[in-house]
Amino acid sequence: MSEQNNSLEMAVNSLATEMRRNSYIQSLTGMSGNTKRPMLYQEFGYPQQIDFNDFYRIYRRNAAGFAVVHRLLDGCWQDMPVIVEGEEANEARETTPWEKTVTKLMKKHWAKVKDADRRNMVGRYSALLIQVRDNQDWSQPVNTAIVKSLKDKALVKLIPVWEQQLTVAEWDNDRKSDTFGQPLMFNFNEMPVGDNKFVGPVRGEPVHPSRVIVFCEGAEDESALSGIPLLESGYNKLLDLEKISGGGAEGFLKNASRTLVNKFSKDSDMNAMDKRAKEQGYADLGEAVEDKFRRLNRGTDAAAVTQDGDISVLSVTPGDPAPTWTVTANELAASVQMPFTILFGQQTGRLASDEDKTDWAIRRNSRRNGFLTDRITELLTRFWQIGIIDPPAGEEVTVSWADLLAPGEKEKIANMQAMADVAQKTQQAFLTPAFTEDEIREVGGYDPLPEAEKPKGADESAKNIDPLTGEPIEQPTETGQPDNTEE
Repeated sequence: MSEQNNSLEMAVNSLATEMRRNSYIQSLTGMSGNTKRPMLYQEFGYPQQIDFNDFYRIYRRNAAGFAVVHRLLDGCWQDMPVIVEGEEANEARETTPWEKTVTKLMKKHWAKVKDADRRNMVGRYSALLIQVRDNQDWSQPVNTAIVKSLKDKALVKLIPVWEQQLTVAEWDNDRKSDTFGQPLMFNFNEMPVGDNKFVGPVRGEPVHPSRVIVFCEGAEDESALSGIPLLESGYNKLLDLEKISGGGAEGFLKNASRTLVNKFSKDSDMNAMDKRAKEQGYADLGEAVEDKFRRLNRGTDAAAVTQDGDISVLSVTPGDPAPTWTVTANELAASVQMPFTILFGQQTGRLASDEDKTDWAIRRNSRRNGFLTDRITELLTRFWQIGIIDPPAGEEVTVSWADLLAPGEKEKIANMQAMADVAQKTQQAFLTPAFTEDEIREVGGYDPLPEAEKPKGADESAKNIDPLTGEPIEQPTETGQPDNTEE
């Protein structure tokens, strides 16, 4: 009995060891974590490892992948930020000369910053190369003396580049260095990404970090290798959407192609028909039938005459792809933290609810005030470090975005109407309105009305003086009679 128990224990231990081994192998190969079916990714047709080329192709060729990137991109960049010198409280004061200079400079370059953000969403990271007139190779640090003498005229352009175009050539491995773990040198390859044929010289050259601003969303450790592509978590769902929509289209095409089937009766003389087909120049009966069917399918008004055969159309009732597609699309929307109705728009009368709109606005506000503000601040800081602009007061800058949760014009007008109604009713009930005119105008986003100018020399003591006689105006008493009591 004890031997049986020992054998059973050894079998259980062996199985547990094998399961741990399979889990370890799956963790190394990037396969699904399903220990019961370790080849799940292979069965479903998912790649075990995905890289930039996979993300780029699915962004360019998959409708949902393209929509994910541009919904978030255009939603975050629907308006441009305001650059404020100093802390955020300074936004309400008059615009400073420094703010005017930076606003004019960035007006020409916001499109390049936005495009760098687009490329960051597709890959693990992207970058902006700062091209300046400093008479130096790109492998050298920026010559700040020359740049400071030229100011903003030293900035030639900002160049947005893909992850595949900019790689790290050398890392800082000195643990005592302030830039430990950061790139000491990049390598820039001008070859465009994708399958487009490029006609022209292909150059690759080293680029010094002082000329590079890296966009690497999700990498809180500031490592370019730990960025998180926007499409990574939903990549399998994008493939599933292709299968569902493509499979439905293929099924429709096959049914529409009118595949014909000829069923011969049991009394048909197949040998005689085969001989007749060969006499007409066909290899056999099968080739003759196929030729007849091909001609029948080519003509919209063609007819077929049979003696011993029954012609029918081979077709199947295709399944409805909508339920499966909707479930998969919802999983994709969840992976990118985007409401389904925002990502795909109206579906059978279903519009985005107020909760969806609010959630979407919170998502964009968070990204604006987090990642995008950080990258824009880094770019402006680099500009004054190398001399393109002067440093702001206290070397502090604020990137201010419009609040996407703020009410729109219709909501503002509705709020003003409600406040005016309350003010009218409180005036009638208590002789004092609950809101003043300027308070209602402020809710609508309008400036207060200017105060009426007083006549020169007017004061409180002169308001009860008759302007014609110069005598005090007698004030009525409670009885309605003038008060002639001498003071």
